[in-house]
Amino acid sequence: FVWTVDQDTHHTVTVEFYDRELHRDFHFTDPYLYDKACLNDNGTLFSCPPANGNPAMVFYRPHETWTSRADWRTQLPVGEDVTSISLSDSFITVTTSANYVRVYTLYGTPFRVYRQKSSPTVTCVSWRDYVLTMGNGPVGADGSTKLLYTIENVKRDEVYQSEDIVALADDTEVKSVFFSDNGDPCIYDSTGVLLVLQHWRMPGQARWVPLLDTKLLERLASGRKEESYWPVAVAQDKFHCIILKGGDKYPYFPRPLLSEFDFKIPISSQAPKENPEEAVPADGPKLEESFVRSSLMLSLLEDLLSATHASHGQQAELARKEVEVDKVLLQLLNVECREGEDRGMKALEIVSLMRDRSGKLIEAAGKVASRY
Repeated sequence: FVWTVDQDTHHTVTVEFYDRELHRDFHFTDPYLYDKACLNDNGTLFSCPPANGNPAMVFYRPHETWTSRADWRTQLPVGEDVTSISLSDSFITVTTSANYVRVYTLYGTPFRVYRQKSSPTVTCVSWRDYVLTMGNGPVGADGSTKLLYTIENVKRDEVYQSEDIVALADDTEVKSVFFSDNGDPCIYDSTGVLLVLQHWRMPGQARWVPLLDTKLLERLASGRKEESYWPVAVAQDKFHCIILKGGDKYPYFPRPLLSEFDFKIPISSQAPKENPEEAVPADGPKLEESFVRSSLMLSLLEDLLSATHASHGQQAELARKEVEVDKVLLQLLNVECREGEDRGMKALEIVSLMRDRSGKLIEAAGKVASRY
């Protein structure tokens, strides 16, 4: 975490880490009055607005370096203000009030400058060589502007998605934009829905898929809890966040603990069982959600491995996820067969969805069907 305290004439900035064995906390006196910061495993990035006749400035401080002088500062042209900053393992990205996107290397060499099409700029976020910029687009039928995003590979100078729409529900705002640990763009909106961008490496094929609707969490089912969630990361197939109690909108001090929630794609709600004989089995909807979710996670991994040199471990993970999808289908098949012969067509359809290459799971499906 990076936090600052206003001391009237200056600020004091503190950078804290959860894993203190990896990095040491540090703090420093800030005469420039930084108002934005980014933090990752390599370093910390700051920016400050123009003040007292001085132009806006960007400051980067690596956590470790093998040279004596590591940190650097650069001033923006007069009249430009910093609207957002992002930091990755490869590049530093700065968007400005002049609608410029300025890209620097980690040691301060200007790498690229271009004007963003959608303006004014809303935010930017980066992961490795990829940069996602977001800005305001045309005005929609409801009188509000549509958010547009662009994803490019800075190193290769390739655009993957150009001015595509950020899929939001009516009267909904983007609260946070970030990349997952596997490099998939995610957004968290004002209604508490977490979405991931699927097929974003293929131009024109990207779509926003819900991973979790926090309003539907079991902990909120009673209606007695009033809480919201501050997103921190999507990592290890979980949503990591800070729970904000009551009407709090921002994390509090002392530094809060992180909470994590499993993904749960909103598929259906359990219907009241007026006639128990006709009711859908309780495990049916759960398995259907599990099938959609595991298929999505498999798709995201397939896209990643198609764009990179897959390691042996990643190939093994891909095979494991394929089997996981088929096992869920096998459980769904068991549910349908248990309901009787009138579910035979759906049972056959479920078997046709299997990816099984070895034939073992198809054979297992035959055994499940013969049991009934």
